[in-house]
Amino acid sequence: MSNTITPTVFYRRLTWRGWKSSIAKPVPGRFIMAATRTRYPAGISRNTVLLAFASLFADISSEMLYPILPIFLTQVLHASGSVVGVVEGIAEATQNLVQGFSGWLSDKLQKRKTLALIGYFVSALGKPLMGIATAWPGVLGGRFLDRLGAGFRSAPRDALIASSVSDEYRGRAFGLEGIGDNLGAFLGPLLAVLLFLSFHFEIRWIFLLAIVPGLLAFLMILLVHERPVPVAAKSKIDVSLREFPVGLEIPVGDSDF
Repeated sequence: MSNTITPTVFYRRLTWRGWKSSIAKPVPGRFIMAATRTRYPAGISRNTVLLAFASLFADISSEMLYPILPIFLTQVLHASGSVVGVVEGIAEATQNLVQGFSGWLSDKLQKRKTLALIGYFVSALGKPLMGIATAWPGVLGGRFLDRLGAGFRSAPRDALIASSVSDEYRGRAFGLEGIGDNLGAFLGPLLAVLLFLSFHFEIRWIFLLAIVPGLLAFLMILLVHERPVPVAAKSKIDVSLREFPVGLEIPVGDSDF
């Protein structure tokens, strides 16, 4: 009997998901893939890439409305300038107030992906509601939902980022998310102006189209794998009378009462 050694082939190729390493064993006439693994640069994981894209799409969706919202309120719905301030004030206050609550709820339930999904979906839902409004209170309701979802998703999303990489690489992971966030803030208004001025889209259609990147952000979160983070007590206070000295005497002076 003769022993035949079958060579294996190891190769790497660059994909949009990172470096993909594969091991292939040749069989007469074809290759059989034995193992495939996607590798990312240090501090970057599949989750952090998905979360960065979620921030990109969510910001495109939200920032598309900023250039056209005052125009829609004042010229289409014939609201006063003070109404624009009221709508934005209530919307931003809602986002800031909800962020603290969502962080507490995220730590309590340990269901960060679920809470983030709710936030992204509610925010996406608010966009077309503004577009179909016939009076400014309808815009206020849609804008309220938009910022409610944005505030609700913020803390759970950050917790997902923090749990996706080791401690020494968290700065890099949050930096990647920040790139997506800032890029979306740049592309959103640019896309709205392009649709409105260059392609002459009716203004209500821009509100309706804004749900598309919002739902893409929701899809990115749906693909995230949540890693359970064990929560343990940091310290314990144990007070016992046995810890005090046996012969301890507490002097009691005369009282004037």
